[in-house]
Amino acid sequence: MKKSFIPLSLAIVCTLIIINSQMSCSKDNTTQIKKDTIYKCSPNIQGLWEGTYTVGAGQGVPAGTQFYFSFSIYPGGKLSYKSKGYYNGSAEYINFADGTWTLVGTQFNFNVITINFPGGGAQHTQYGSATFNANDFTLSNGTVTDPAGGSATWTMTRVN
Repeated sequence: MKKSFIPLSLAIVCTLIIINSQMSCSKDNTTQIKKDTIYKCSPNIQGLWEGTYTVGAGQGVPAGTQFYFSFSIYPGGKLSYKSKGYYNGSAEYINFADGTWTLVGTQFNFNVITINFPGGGAQHTQYGSATFNANDFTLSNGTVTDPAGGSATWTMTRVN
């Protein structure tokens, strides 16, 4: 009788320990709040911009003529542009240029050298500026000039 009592008491003690351990567990109802860090960065002007430029007087086409104009603005101050134009007022061509850009506040400036100006002459250095609007991603009131006497006004909108 003594032999059967020990295993039975051991089984009861183990059962009580298991039941007690299950009942003594508690659920943690605390809420953890994770705070996100918000970084305030300068507006991102990098990307593809498209618009038009309007030529001034003495450009081989009537003053006020509009042409396609686009910028690819890259990190590190690099810029390339593509524009449509007419050489000597009649031959249509696509013009490309590479250069640099800066943005100080809302003032956007660029400096480029054309890489395929028609007619085989020297490539043009061009300087320009515009007002950057970070709310609607536009470049407006743009101007561009070159030492050869060319000038135009332009506007663009960021497309990506």
